[in-house]
Amino acid sequence: MNDKKTASKKSPAKAPAKKAVAKVATKKAAPKAATKAAPKAAPKAAVKKAAPKKAAAKVAVKKAAPKKAAAKVAEKVVVKAPVAKKVAAKPAAEKFPQTVNMSARVLFTLRAEDVQLLDLRGISDVADFYLVATCGSEAQMQAILDSLSKELKAAKIPTVGVEYRSGVQWAVLDVGEIMVHLFEENKRREFALDLLWRDGKIVELKAEDFVAPAKSKKAVQSDDFV
Repeated sequence: MNDKKTASKKSPAKAPAKKAVAKVATKKAAPKAATKAAPKAAPKAAVKKAAPKKAAAKVAVKKAAPKKAAAKVAEKVVVKAPVAKKVAAKPAAEKFPQTVNMSARVLFTLRAEDVQLLDLRGISDVADFYLVATCGSEAQMQAILDSLSKELKAAKIPTVGVEYRSGVQWAVLDVGEIMVHLFEENKRREFALDLLWRDGKIVELKAEDFVAPAKSKKAVQSDDFV
């Protein structure tokens, strides 16, 4: 009897030991399961780690954006930049009053020589300009005076007077602000108005500034008579 009691008392004590062993076994197996599951979680971590690279790329794009914007602004600035306009040089004739231009045109048209303009503004009380020219003969001098008078009358520009005598080799046409002096060569050297009024500005006028070049006539060919 005593042996049976002792056996029954000892047997329940062995059962808890088996459960403890099972718990320990499960605890030992847990790390294995964790290690097996770890590789599956690794790609997620890799995705998270890769994210900063994408963010860095976005930042790089954003940083590059100002350069593109600056390039666009530069293009706009270049397009909007004002283009310098070419200004045609004005001919010398446009620098002087109408009476000077008209008188000079008549002189050059009728082949006067050595045409000079003496700018006497602020120097002479008689006239602002002296227009001086050389004529080869009295006939040329008379033709210039007649043509000048007609041109001024047509333009409704009044004249003060004309001084001309045959054999004197000097004629003067007074138009108020301008006086036209016509000399034959010897008489012009004698009076030397350019030296007498050397304090003024002396301008050597050119025919191309006042008279348009004559158009060349078509050459006559022998075929035209056939």
